[in-house]
Amino acid sequence: MRTTGKFAAIAAAAMLVGTAGAAQAAPTAAGEQASAATGTRCHTGDLRYGWDSAHGGRPDMDATNQQIAAIRLKNTSGRTCTLHGFPGVRLIGKSGETWDLRRSADRPSTITLRPGDDTALATMNILPVAKNDAHAFVPAKVLLTPPDEKRHATLNWPYGGAILNQSGATRPGTFVNPVGVG
Repeated sequence: MRTTGKFAAIAAAAMLVGTAGAAQAAPTAAGEQASAATGTRCHTGDLRYGWDSAHGGRPDMDATNQQIAAIRLKNTSGRTCTLHGFPGVRLIGKSGETWDLRRSADRPSTITLRPGDDTALATMNILPVAKNDAHAFVPAKVLLTPPDEKRHATLNWPYGGAILNQSGATRPGTFVNPVGVG
């Protein structure tokens, strides 16, 4: 069947839509040059991960209000790469239970990391609680998966304390934010 005019444009656009429903632009010479200039996405193995102090310090695990825990991401590859989106964060408790953190409502932006650059942060808002609270989750490890990756990095939880377990909540006080600049 032959399509013309408006129907041809619709058919062409439909062919560019991926299985996830997102439109994919056809490659152009200008687009390929821009991609080469900014690099490709950062892969799990391209990065080094370390705990950092976002917003002036480490989280106060004795507090009763929301705190920030941050992981700094450093590009250890020999190429420029980008991060865009939310990292996956799974907390592993002292007794082996797991908690996959929900995402915040913040909109992600693209972070470009040149070789050796360590300006990217993966932050989590956490809601501390007393360890003896009936709803305490005592973290031991964090599995962090960079945006669009399948492999994760494992970090030991360095702050002690406990987090209010709201793993089944629709709007928990503990959640992950999009990768940002720190």
